[in-house]
Amino acid sequence: MRDDNTKDFLGCEMILDKISDITRIVDPQSKRVSDHKNRDTVVLESEGHCFDFWGKGTTCKNCISMRAYNENRTFVKIETCLDRAYLITAIPCDVDDTRVVVEILKDVTASYWFDVGDGNNIDIGDFQMLIERLNEIAFIDSLTGVYNRRYIDEKLPVDLLNAALMSKEVSIIMVDIDYFKIVNDSYGHLAGDQALKKVAKTLSQCLRRDSDWVARYGGEEFLVCMPGAKLSTVIEMTEFMRESIERLAIEFEGKEFSVTGSFGIYNTKPSGRESVDDFIRIADEKLYLAKENGRNRVEY
Repeated sequence: MRDDNTKDFLGCEMILDKISDITRIVDPQSKRVSDHKNRDTVVLESEGHCFDFWGKGTTCKNCISMRAYNENRTFVKIETCLDRAYLITAIPCDVDDTRVVVEILKDVTASYWFDVGDGNNIDIGDFQMLIERLNEIAFIDSLTGVYNRRYIDEKLPVDLLNAALMSKEVSIIMVDIDYFKIVNDSYGHLAGDQALKKVAKTLSQCLRRDSDWVARYGGEEFLVCMPGAKLSTVIEMTEFMRESIERLAIEFEGKEFSVTGSFGIYNTKPSGRESVDDFIRIADEKLYLAKENGRNRVEY
């Protein structure tokens, strides 16, 4: 039974003050902060991009606010800023048919997060590297080493929105390894894994701009995103990727084989009203056109 003398603590503002050093409202898609509160002041005007706080000049690799926004549930993580470490809680909230995320940031630098269990504390630099690595792992496909499906779900909406805001083109390229089942049936699934690794590495090495990225969509399919690139550039790069895969010599247990890939390109200037599923669906339609027209080709 709850003690009547303690039950009022459940709604006490003092509790929130003790678990939060900074509370802010974030739109994860635009990466904008609308309201910001700390222990001393309340700032009602826009506070810029949510990632500005971390001083890294780019979006977070593991954006739990985007995940909270997409999955409509609360997520937590640790992030570092200079010599400080923060526990972040991202809570989705629906207000007037609009979803935002409330972020609660708590400075845990002096807490047990730095205790390695033998009476010593971990160095802040080592801790930062550990957190960076953990955040990277959350979005890396364990087999191929490229980004995973979760990264697509969280990064692609941001790239599309940014392209819409800046009135720039964006290209989505769907890639499929041709006749992959035959590879597995002929050489074994471990050989198929080797082919996936080689293709993923080749796709990554073909990209030249920091803004471009490749992720494993599922099975033997990959998704490449090229924000801001002209269609002519995208076609040229996609042909280069296709030719590079065609030239691959894949070795496994003394056997050598090769594969080819089919590519579907969707290039457009987003309006900001389309869904991510719309873009992927159209790129997928182009991919299937490449398959129907003989495979090992690019359609756009």
